[in-house]
Amino acid sequence: MLYKDLEQRWKLSISGSMTTKLKGISEDEDFDSVFDSWYTDKFEMNDGKLQFVKRITDERFDVDEELLEDIKKVFEERYLKKIDKLKGNTVERLKKQKVQPATDKQMKYAKNLYKKVYGEAKGFDDKEYSKHEMVLIIGELVEMVDNMKEENRGECAVVELSNFRK
Repeated sequence: MLYKDLEQRWKLSISGSMTTKLKGISEDEDFDSVFDSWYTDKFEMNDGKLQFVKRITDERFDVDEELLEDIKKVFEERYLKKIDKLKGNTVERLKKQKVQPATDKQMKYAKNLYKKVYGEAKGFDDKEYSKHEMVLIIGELVEMVDNMKEENRGECAVVELSNFRK
């Protein structure tokens, strides 16, 4: 039996559970781990037969090897589409960040970090940065602060990330 030959209610149940599982993934997760996690939650061995289990109603139906392989193919196609979409969203987000001006919170946080690293905020350049540029600058400043803490363990105050979010 193939996935397309299933009764509509079982197809909907399987499809819905795939959708739910794929909603929570990131582009870093590999297919096998995502599929295994979904498979473990949805399939059980019962009297030597593999069954798909609808958890809410505890309804079940038997699954043969051919159907399982077909379901896995469908899952993989949907997984690949989801990963492509996530990658596209990342590219679009970066494009937007490169043209949007940095927020006041980013500027304030960067200025505080600059002051911790160099001892004064006078040298900090207040020019218009993009959000992306500011993320890179803040990353470098945080790294410098971390390096300073390693060199002088007790002499450096900790920068509270919660201050940045206020």
